[in-house]
Amino acid sequence: MIMLSPEQVTLIDRVFESYLTEHHGGDINQLIANGHEQTHHTVVVNAMTLFEANMEVGDYFNAYPDDVLAIFDQVLQRKANDLLDNMSLKHNGQDSSKKMRHAFHARITGSKARKRKRTLADGRICARPDLNGNAHI
Repeated sequence: MIMLSPEQVTLIDRVFESYLTEHHGGDINQLIANGHEQTHHTVVVNAMTLFEANMEVGDYFNAYPDDVLAIFDQVLQRKANDLLDNMSLKHNGQDSSKKMRHAFHARITGSKARKRKRTLADGRICARPDLNGNAHI
């Protein structure tokens, strides 16, 4: 099994954090402000916009969608925690000692990787069929 290298993980992390800052900072702030303490939140990310910033990340996403989505979720959670800390400092003048119980997840829209899933005859979901339709579970 081929895994992402530490350099690739760092690149994905940096590109996605930059994308979130530019495109979704306000969305995350709003979800924090409007959400309940123990809530799951989804931030919808347009694949075309994200991958325009760095096509290499798009290639990694198409090759390793589960691994890249896990990195996206980690970055998103970290970004949300940072924004919560900044909000607490601005409003209370003190550091937020408790970490947020919100769970943030990235949902990627407009991506071929999600469309490539298919259901096998026995009902199992094939996460990564190759171009010939062969199953890789």
